[in-house]
Amino acid sequence: MQKQFMLGNEAIARGAVEAGVKVVAGYPGTPATEIVDHCAGFAGVYAEWSTNEKHAFEVAAAGSLTNQRSLAVMKHNGTNAAADFLMHINFTGIKAGMVLISADDPGGLSSQCEEDTRVLIHTYGHLPVFDPASVQEAYEMTKAAYALSERTEVLFALRPVMRINHAGAMVTYSGEVEFAGRQPEYIPDRSRFVMSAVVEKELGGELRPKMRHRWLNEKQTELKALMAESPFNWAEPADGEVGFIGCGIGYAFLKEAEQILGQKLPILKLSTLPLPEKKILEFVQGRTKVVIFEEIEPVVETLIKELCFENKVSLAILGRDTFLPKEGELSANLILTAVNAALAGQAYPLQAAQYIPARTRTQCVGCSHRGLLIALKEVTRKNGGVVTGDIGCHDAGTFEPMKLQTTIYCMGSSIPMAYGIKAAGFDKPTYALIGDSTFFHNGLTGLASAIFNCAEVTVVIGYNSTTAMTGFQPHPGSTNNLTRAGLAPMDPGVVAAAMGARVYRCNPYQVAETVRVLTEATAQPGVKVVVAEALCYLKFGREGKISYTPHQVQVDNDVCNGCSLCVRTFGCPAITIAGEKAVIDTSSCNGCGVCAAVCKRGALK
Repeated sequence: MQKQFMLGNEAIARGAVEAGVKVVAGYPGTPATEIVDHCAGFAGVYAEWSTNEKHAFEVAAAGSLTNQRSLAVMKHNGTNAAADFLMHINFTGIKAGMVLISADDPGGLSSQCEEDTRVLIHTYGHLPVFDPASVQEAYEMTKAAYALSERTEVLFALRPVMRINHAGAMVTYSGEVEFAGRQPEYIPDRSRFVMSAVVEKELGGELRPKMRHRWLNEKQTELKALMAESPFNWAEPADGEVGFIGCGIGYAFLKEAEQILGQKLPILKLSTLPLPEKKILEFVQGRTKVVIFEEIEPVVETLIKELCFENKVSLAILGRDTFLPKEGELSANLILTAVNAALAGQAYPLQAAQYIPARTRTQCVGCSHRGLLIALKEVTRKNGGVVTGDIGCHDAGTFEPMKLQTTIYCMGSSIPMAYGIKAAGFDKPTYALIGDSTFFHNGLTGLASAIFNCAEVTVVIGYNSTTAMTGFQPHPGSTNNLTRAGLAPMDPGVVAAAMGARVYRCNPYQVAETVRVLTEATAQPGVKVVVAEALCYLKFGREGKISYTPHQVQVDNDVCNGCSLCVRTFGCPAITIAGEKAVIDTSSCNGCGVCAAVCKRGALK
């Protein structure tokens, strides 16, 4: 065995590779992104960035059907996008071992929402879930999931939360591929893998969806028996009528609170779904109260309440539903507070509201999106138009000081929402602002719908040739994929034109030009697509490739009147106000010159 410091995502990738994974597919999404990157670094592993999570899921599933162990990687929002396929593969089962990584982000620290995908995967999909409590356990669970998946012919899910994905720890690992693998082999099995409402003659005319549903239900007995013996669930006995149950990361925080308290607590660690029912019943025996710590919905709390009711066990069962805050992530301080309150027989104390100054979200210094945002802001200020937003670096335009986009939901929603506003009778222009990676992810279908339905909308695509927000992963508009360089990029403008949209182009670093193009496109009927094309400065600037001619920006103090318009509406981090004058921080300014178009007095040159 070997030891090495690893981040959680690296440990998960290491576990998958040692388990013999051959096909890995995902879509970039924090906190799970680095898993695919790490897998791609191992010989003999096919790894790809798919255009979206559903496609990644399908690629990985096909690997499993070809008798190769596979891995699908996504964050919780991506699991939503892949839910249609999830709710079919649960009924068909798999062939070679297959694992789904569905990484949750309690607190929404890098996501549009906080969500518990255990609900979708286990409660709704009836699939087994591992919930790791540590980086070491994430590694071990990944390896175990493959063996169990292959044994049961069921997809297994690993649900790490952000504090596991991005945590660092010393990991003990084998360093060897422990599963030799097998030759690729694809054997058609239509009765399993063709999900259709057809009659199964061998079963007396029963419809296949019903038959496959029964198969999934019957699998639950086998899965419960396996999880009952899982080494990832255990009890830590101690005196006391109040017991504490830690689920996944909740266990880690609970142990930290125990150390701070300086006393041994009766603890039950639960990290699997289905739950080990016998262990739970033994743990609650003789107790008056248990407190359950889990991220983030009361999934385990509800199941334990049902279990105790069915077994006529009477005690207070507290958790997210009845005791703890219902929103936000767990922490050692929260659990310490809850433990003290539970031991004292008190309610969880309401926390006094605190004002914490927040740093507004914005783009990097030199980002091309800032020029696009300020140009679109100028256009909509004049015509009263509305901008619907999408996910990406440009979404910071929603916040101070830009305050441009009025909606941000999920990937690709900007286009249908923009033309939906017009369909509802809104008499001003509408704009959908979407990035290139998001356009290929789920914007194409929205654009097709807009064109098909003869919509009146202007779609603005920020084409910076990378998936910048999650760490510069490539997409179909890039010149490389995860493993190959020198590819011909798919130009989103060419794609949009082929679909029937009227296409315009501009360089967003040229603000006046961008305003002119946006204004011209707005005046035309139908679906218009404005491609604002400029390389991501943060990525390509390091490679000596930029989409503007840099020059030193200076403030003419004789002209500057300290109006602060450059700060209040533009928000470049390199500009501040000092002594009632604009000041350029030359150590951070990249010389893009976009700010010069913002100052109407001409003080920025």
